[in-house]
Amino acid sequence: MNLMRLFQRVTAKTARFRWIKWCCVLLICLYPAIIISASADPAPQAKATATDSLKQLLSKPQSSQNKIKTLFALGKAYYNEPDLDNALKTDNQLLKVISKYGTKADSAKCFRMIGLVYLQKSWYDKSLDNLMRAQQLFGESGDSSMQATSLMNVGIVHDYMQNLPMAVLYYEKALKYFKSKNDETGIAGCELNLAIVLTKQQQYDKASENLLAAAKIYEKTGNDSYLAAAYINLGLTYKKMGNYNSAIDYHFKAFKIWEKEDDQYHICYYYMNMGEIMLDLKKNKEAGQYLFQAEKLALILGSKDLLSKTYEFLSDYNVARGNFVVAYSYLNKAKQINDSILNAETTEKVSQIQYQYEIAKRDADNEHLVKQNLDKELELSKKNLSLYILSGILVIIALLVILLINQNHIKHRANQQLEAKNNLIGKQKDELIKLNASKDKFLSILAHDIKNPLSSIHGISDLLITDYDKLTDKDKKDFTQDIHTLSTSLFEIINTLLTWSTSQSGMIAYRPKSFAISDLCRQSVRNLQAVAKQKDILLVSKADENLKVMADENMILSVLHNLINNAIKYSYHGSNIRIETTQVDGFVQISVVDFGTGLSYESQAKLFQYDQPFLNKGTAGEAGTGLGLILCKDFVEKNGGTIKVESTINKGSTFVFTLPVA
Repeated sequence: MNLMRLFQRVTAKTARFRWIKWCCVLLICLYPAIIISASADPAPQAKATATDSLKQLLSKPQSSQNKIKTLFALGKAYYNEPDLDNALKTDNQLLKVISKYGTKADSAKCFRMIGLVYLQKSWYDKSLDNLMRAQQLFGESGDSSMQATSLMNVGIVHDYMQNLPMAVLYYEKALKYFKSKNDETGIAGCELNLAIVLTKQQQYDKASENLLAAAKIYEKTGNDSYLAAAYINLGLTYKKMGNYNSAIDYHFKAFKIWEKEDDQYHICYYYMNMGEIMLDLKKNKEAGQYLFQAEKLALILGSKDLLSKTYEFLSDYNVARGNFVVAYSYLNKAKQINDSILNAETTEKVSQIQYQYEIAKRDADNEHLVKQNLDKELELSKKNLSLYILSGILVIIALLVILLINQNHIKHRANQQLEAKNNLIGKQKDELIKLNASKDKFLSILAHDIKNPLSSIHGISDLLITDYDKLTDKDKKDFTQDIHTLSTSLFEIINTLLTWSTSQSGMIAYRPKSFAISDLCRQSVRNLQAVAKQKDILLVSKADENLKVMADENMILSVLHNLINNAIKYSYHGSNIRIETTQVDGFVQISVVDFGTGLSYESQAKLFQYDQPFLNKGTAGEAGTGLGLILCKDFVEKNGGTIKVESTINKGSTFVFTLPVA
């Protein structure tokens, strides 16, 4: 949906809510509100007939309190099926009823249910907003146990958003309360969720201890649903530790519980995880069987998060089988689903703001109504009906003015946001057109550079075939050496081009980790020692042994290889090349220093550019295209660093790039 259509939907929704609120204000002024305290919501089993019977009950006349209880039960039944769209629709209907007749405790329960539905739909911003409101209202209504449970739910959302420090903070807040009340079930839930974070932080031994402790409590209390959660996370932790037998055993234990409860969502999750495990074990046939089952079930459930992850694993499955076109198709499907999640959040933003406004207004109106009803009883004996009606009209007019001003402000802010997004899209479009044109020009130049050595090889080989008997042994040896030199240059160009092409297509996975940069420097020197020896060049690594960086090790190895190889190419016979490191402002700075031909200012300006060919020859006549430096720039920037060059003609060059300190 484009931005203009989004704006039209926002405007239409705003108009509808305006008339609804006017009607509500009129009812408030003419009739006293009856605030009924709703009892705890029932916990029905999500069976096939539960929703039907609850919908029939809802269609019959009933009190406001009973209607709230029925809507709670229906929302839970839809959530457990799971039918998330109808669950969300029912909970929003419940929220409207609570805003007129419910209590803070009812509002808290409803916001928590909405937050959990959004969590299942992977709309994390909305989930977080509703769960934070729920925990605040639980606290204000005096339900500390549910407030702690909501804090744990908030931690889960932060975990899903990869904000692990915030997840741990909320889990520990909840755990502190549950320990103070000796609530074993609450303690087990916090231990389980903390274990998930520990697994992501690669603290697998501590994570498995927490999970086993949680599982023991759930076995004791007979809570099968949470026991399955403990089992599946034990399976994931053992997978990370490389203990695949235990991983498969605990996955199967969880699966048996979910199969017994007919929990289709988590059965799909089991198939997806088992597919990943089979891929790790190189059992591609079994992996395919599990992943196709997961895909089928995720489509039936309409679960975007499960479908997106399943498509990613199906992409890995097809890569393992050599089906790269199919692999790319699945990866593109996963990307489209992730994009649709973000778009859905944007289109729902306005309606959610409206609901938040209604609840805040309801609390203020309830307090005002109590005072207003008392005043009316005292004034009835002193004032006539006409004066009372006139006062009511004045109150309505004042509220209408406030609402109109507020709606105009919201509309104006939405217009500003839409205009800013339109400008950003236009700018990105222009940059993309310019970048594509630059790449086209660069590839045209590169094709010419590939053609030249191929033509030379073809000419020399043709000469060898036609005049072989007429040539001397020296001529034959010289021609053979020329073919070897040209083919080596051509191989280097094509190999770099393939690496760059793979990087541009997004098929090179980014896997950052902490490692000592000195180890990579030494490895690069060893790999290129034979090349340097041909020109009698000394390679020296002076990297600091204590400096560690956070980056993708394979990408940085490729960067060092290209920079050192370039330094050899443009260095004089008998010179030396140094690799140095230092720490500056939270970054490690790596320098490759040579004392070769150097670069002019004009040549330096052409480096790292698609549309500026860099064709300088090396000191031994080696050819260069500049593609290796473009690849270096891409890899360094993907790892959060920068790259630059400092050079002087006939004195040498220093290529410097930075990486974040681990």
